[in-house]
Amino acid sequence: MRVRVLGQFEVTRGEERITPSQPKLRQLFALLALNANNVVRVEQLIEEVWGPEPPTKAMGTLQTYMSHLRRLLASHDSTVSVLHTRHVGYALTLPEQDVDAGRFARLVARGRSELDSGHIEAAAETFRAALAEWRGSALSDVDAGPVLAHHIRSLEETKVGVIDQRMEVELMLGHHHEVINDLSTLVRDYPAHEGLHVKLMMALHLLGRRSEALHVFQRIRSTLVDDLGLEPGQQLQQVHRGLLVGNPQLDALTPTGALRTGSWVEPPAQLPGDLPVFVGRTVELAAAESQLQQPARSAPAVVSVVGPPGSGKSAFCTHLAHRVRARFPHGQLHADLAEQTPVEALTGFLRAIRGTGAQLPDSIEERSHLLRGWTAERRVLILIDNAVSTVELTPLMPSGGGCAVIVGCRTRLPLRGTSLAVDLQPPAEDEALELLGSVIGWRRLRAELPQARKLIRLFDASPMALVAAANRLAIRPHWTIAVLLDRLRHQRDWLDELVNARVDLLNSIELSCRSLSPAHRDAFFRLAAAADEPLTTRGASTVLGCDQRTAEAILESIVEHQLATVDRAPDSFAGQFHYRFSPLVRVAASSLSQFAAASVPPAEANDLWIRRAPSA
Repeated sequence: MRVRVLGQFEVTRGEERITPSQPKLRQLFALLALNANNVVRVEQLIEEVWGPEPPTKAMGTLQTYMSHLRRLLASHDSTVSVLHTRHVGYALTLPEQDVDAGRFARLVARGRSELDSGHIEAAAETFRAALAEWRGSALSDVDAGPVLAHHIRSLEETKVGVIDQRMEVELMLGHHHEVINDLSTLVRDYPAHEGLHVKLMMALHLLGRRSEALHVFQRIRSTLVDDLGLEPGQQLQQVHRGLLVGNPQLDALTPTGALRTGSWVEPPAQLPGDLPVFVGRTVELAAAESQLQQPARSAPAVVSVVGPPGSGKSAFCTHLAHRVRARFPHGQLHADLAEQTPVEALTGFLRAIRGTGAQLPDSIEERSHLLRGWTAERRVLILIDNAVSTVELTPLMPSGGGCAVIVGCRTRLPLRGTSLAVDLQPPAEDEALELLGSVIGWRRLRAELPQARKLIRLFDASPMALVAAANRLAIRPHWTIAVLLDRLRHQRDWLDELVNARVDLLNSIELSCRSLSPAHRDAFFRLAAAADEPLTTRGASTVLGCDQRTAEAILESIVEHQLATVDRAPDSFAGQFHYRFSPLVRVAASSLSQFAAASVPPAEANDLWIRRAPSA
C-alpha cells in the first residue's frame, strides 16, 4: 500500500486506488498516515474530527469510523492488518518508504548529513530528490481539522526550509544560471522569505544583473514594511549595501557558503571550560563514559547526575562532557537552568545552530520541533545543568539515536529513557585528600595530614566546601590548616571564612532550597535548625506542629531535593527512618532563613525564583 500526502491525498494498493471519499475518514486516515508506526491518541483523533467540544457520542462514532477504515484497508489476506488498536489510540503500520512524507523526511536527513560531511554535490542531488516528492500543497484536497492543520503547517515549513537549503547548495556549487528562474518563482510564492530573496539577489549579482538585484531588495522591503511593519534583516541589508557600493567581497559570500541563511555554519561548541585537574570519581566517570560511547541506538543516551549541594555535579558533568566530546562531531550544546529559562536555553541552542540572525518560531513547541529535526540524523552532545523538573527538560532533548544528553539534577527526576543515573556520594578520604593537595600543594598537605583529615570530617567531605577551604589556604600561604580549623570552631563563622569568588557555597544550597515548594521550604528552615539529629518523623512532627504523615511527606521531599540524607535505623524495616542534615546545610539554612524572614529576599535570588517558578 502506498500513501501520498504531499499534494492531493491518495492511497493505492498495487494498481487499485482505495482513497477514502468520506470527509471524516479522509481526515482520520491522513492523520494516521502522517504518524505512521506511532500511536495517535484517541483524544487527538476526536479533536481532529470534532474540535475542542466533541459530541457526547464521539467515542462510539470514532470506533465506527475506524471499523470502516479497517474494511477499506483489508487486504486479500484477512489475517494481515495495518490498522491496529492500542491502549490509548490507534496506529497505522506501514514501511516508512510507503508514505511519501516518510521518504521526504529520510531524504532531507540524508541530504543534511551529506552537507555536514562536505559532500556538497551529493547533498544537492538528495535535496532535489526530496523536493520531487511534493506534488503541490500538503493534503490540498482534505478539509483539515486543528490537529491535521498543525501537521500540514509543519510539513510546509520543513519544505520551505529544504527549498532554501537546496538553493543555498546550488549557489555554493556555482549553479546560479540554473536556479535563477526557480528563485524568481519562489520569491513570488514566498514574498516575505528573506533567505530566498538573499539568494536571488546574489544569483542576479553573479550574473551581472545588479539593477535587478536592487529591485528585488526594494520589493521585499516594501512587503516587510507594509505588511509586517519590519525592516529587512541584517543579511538582506548587508547584501544590499554591498550591491550599492560595488563591494568586491560580495562575490565571496555565496560560492563559499559564508552566507548560510537559517542553516548550520559550523558545529556549535558551547561546553564550559574543563577543570585543569579533576580528582576522583573514577568509577562513576568510567560507567558514564561507557554509556555515552556505545554505538548509536534508537533514542539518545541520557546520563543523569544527582547529588547534594556542593557534591561537584557541575564539575563532574563538564569533565564527562569533555571526555566524550570527540564522539559528537556535529556539536556540543550547553544550558545552565539556574541562569536561563528553558525558552532562553532552547533559543540559545537554535542561535548556535542556525546563526544569530535566523528567524525562529514564536512558540517553544515549534522551536523544540526544530531542535529535534536538526538532531535527528546527527551526533550531538547536550549538557544541561541545574535541572529541577522534567517539564523544563522536555523541549531541550534531541531526537537522534546518535545523540547524548548529560543532565546535572538538583533533585531526583524520573527521566524516561535514562541510560545511567549517577548518584554522587561524598568522596572517600583518600580522594578528599587528593582534592586538597591539588590546590594547596602536596608538601603542605603532608606536613599536616591529621589536620587535613579533621577538615575533611568537619565538612563531611563536601568537595565544594573543601575547595573553598583550600582556596582560602592557597591565597594565605602563611596560614596552616590548624589555623583555619581554629577559625572554623564555631559554625556561625563558616560562611564568612569560606567566602571565595570562585566557590559560592551559600548559592549552591540556596538553588536547591528554592526548588522546594514555599511550605516545604519553610519547613526545611525549621527542621534544619532543630537540635535533635537525626530526626524521626515523630520528632519532625513535633517541630512542625503537624501529624507524622505530613512530616514524613515533607522530609521525603527534602531528601529528594538532596538537602537531607536518610540514616537507616534499626527499625527501618518497619518504615521508620532517621533523617539527617549535614552541618554545612544547617549553617546555610540558618543564613537563608534570615533572608526568608525579611520581607524582601536578595534581589538575585528573588529574580531567579520568579524565573524558575513556571518550570519547576
